[in-house]
Amino acid sequence: MKLISSVILSFFVFYACSSAESEAEVSFSTLGSEEYPQMFYMEYVPCQEGVYYTAENFRNNVLPEWQDLLVEVNSPLVSSYGIQHFQRLNADQEDGFWQLIWNTKKEAEAAWEIWNSNENVAEWTENTSDILSCNEEQKFSFDAYIARAGDTFGEFDSGDFVSEYYQCLYQEGKEGKDLREIINQLEAFLDSAQSLPGPFSYVILGPDYESDEVDFFWGNFYQSEEARKAFEAEWQKLGPDVEDNWNMVSNCQEPRYYNSAEVPTS
Repeated sequence: MKLISSVILSFFVFYACSSAESEAEVSFSTLGSEEYPQMFYMEYVPCQEGVYYTAENFRNNVLPEWQDLLVEVNSPLVSSYGIQHFQRLNADQEDGFWQLIWNTKKEAEAAWEIWNSNENVAEWTENTSDILSCNEEQKFSFDAYIARAGDTFGEFDSGDFVSEYYQCLYQEGKEGKDLREIINQLEAFLDSAQSLPGPFSYVILGPDYESDEVDFFWGNFYQSEEARKAFEAEWQKLGPDVEDNWNMVSNCQEPRYYNSAEVPTS
């Protein structure tokens, strides 16, 4: 999947605006508030682990100066996560991604310009490349939509969790408004399905780049791999109608799984 040029999925236009059939306009809250739904901008920067990579080396020798640099450049970054493939890919591919969350694309672009012109950032990047090397020129950028808080099915610990991401295309004749209807069905189901094990949350990602291979990504978040399997088992019993309707709208590849954790910005 290559980064080509900017394009915004019609799905997000349908969500942000009322349709010709005079549906009520959906308003979005500010990221980080307690109001949902929320819409924001998300980037995934591919990273490779260096010869000296360990979790301890990252915490002690990469993270503290990165946090200081965020302060130095007055970064508007809202939050950050590290996601690491369950199973390693080929040696020349990424080991995972540094996930960056911004309120808007405009803020992200301005922040990158300042970041890349800072001499201390360049020095930090060079000095830590034997631990972790990330290529922001190959980052994947998205308009992101989240419908509910992550703790609606129980308290969510962002310090250690599991992510799964589906790469999806619309079925022939389907588009963003059809996906929106599926999300409405899912939300109604989740509101009524109190027996589902949690915590659980999800995000929909609309690529800010052109590709024939993807219309959107769907990401699910669980506290652990065991929790993911328990949720999946209960979902198969309780949610077949929602899943059948989902399959009529989208065609998704098998998911990729990641060990995930918040990377504190301070």
